[in-house]
Amino acid sequence: MCNLYAFMSNQEAVRNFVDDFEDKSGNLQHYPGIYPDYAAPIIRNVDRDRELVTHVRWGMPSSRDAILKAAQKRAAKLDAKGKAYDFNAPLKMEPDGGTTNIRNSCESASK
Repeated sequence: MCNLYAFMSNQEAVRNFVDDFEDKSGNLQHYPGIYPDYAAPIIRNVDRDRELVTHVRWGMPSSRDAILKAAQKRAAKLDAKGKAYDFNAPLKMEPDGGTTNIRNSCESASK
């Protein structure tokens, strides 16, 4: 995923580009830099309709491999402290921060 996204247009331009959606964005500001894991305006599918909304966190989700590695690091810290745990607990606790570069989305496949 490239980090060079911007929204410098207006809602009328979005209406001309995308057919038939409900505008729930209010006054849509310009976004000179839109990055993964930050808020940005999006058009999303809801049931059988589409809607334009703002301040939605977007990007590529982390790969299962990345989440597993992060959970293993968390588990290693618990091991170092001598604390007992069930590995599923750190795995469920691990937040998905997303992937900012599509090349990193499937690290285990490249090894």
